[in-house]
Amino acid sequence: MEENKVLLEAQDLQQYFPVAGRRGKFVRAVDGVSFAIREGETFGLVGESGCGKSTLARTVIRINKPTGGRIAFDGLEITNLSQKDLKGSGLRQRMQMVFQDPYSSLNSRMTVRDALMEPLIANQIGENDAQREEMAREALGRVNLSPDYIHRYPHEFSGGQRQRICIARALIVKPQMVICDEAISALDVSIQAQVVNMLGDFQQELGLTYLFIAHDLSMVRYVSHRVGVMYLGRLVELCESEEIYSHPLHPYTQGLLRSVPVPDPKLARSRDKEALEGEVPSPIDPPKGCHFHPRCPYAKPVCREAVPPMTDAGGGHMVCCHLFSE
Repeated sequence: MEENKVLLEAQDLQQYFPVAGRRGKFVRAVDGVSFAIREGETFGLVGESGCGKSTLARTVIRINKPTGGRIAFDGLEITNLSQKDLKGSGLRQRMQMVFQDPYSSLNSRMTVRDALMEPLIANQIGENDAQREEMAREALGRVNLSPDYIHRYPHEFSGGQRQRICIARALIVKPQMVICDEAISALDVSIQAQVVNMLGDFQQELGLTYLFIAHDLSMVRYVSHRVGVMYLGRLVELCESEEIYSHPLHPYTQGLLRSVPVPDPKLARSRDKEALEGEVPSPIDPPKGCHFHPRCPYAKPVCREAVPPMTDAGGGHMVCCHLFSE
């Protein structure tokens, strides 16, 4: 795709959480992650549960203040801005998030009208409530829901409809970037396709930029321009979407792709023999060196001692592995 300007940049980002009752111990949820997302692209982020994807999303949007590193949005340093300054800078309007569970994302005591008008009021958009209600009705129509639903409550909708409402709420303030944190994983497969296609249409129409987090590797391949792979708080591989699926380099990425279900029983049995073995280590006491070395079939002595650098294996295909750093 065309090289647009960088919209979101993270450098050596860290997010540690203290462990209750264990002085000096931290959950290293995000441990030195660096990446950049260009304007108008979809950046996919994949990895096993507990690898730090959602924490990374909450950190770059500044729900959580990072422990270390740097975050910049559209050239503005936002790493240490207070919540007041974040709102004053317009970041809260320009950057929106769609969460995994649409039901818990919506206040069960608020009607759809109130839920959609809330971000308009918070960002001082619209002259009065009548104008804001009209904007809410338009937002419902854009996500293929009837404007007549505006006075209903969340429990009166299906899961797919609730997620459409959450998407409408995120887009109603006209953001530049939307973070989709497992936004389709709780939906039926047919509804997933509808929501993903709708997000693609919005991107074409509005020039949106997405950070798309998901477990479904095939869906990430379909929607993303570039893909990053996370393991135990670190980014281990990053490149163009098709490249990472056709030529995965990191042993962890290869294992993830082999775990994708296939309709051929013989191929499925052969893949089972090559599936990832072992359990994900604790983020409180991660292994020294490369975090993946206890599960890696190619581990060498250096993997147990030194953290591998992020290396360009050719054509911008970045991989964090000692096999490619020599």
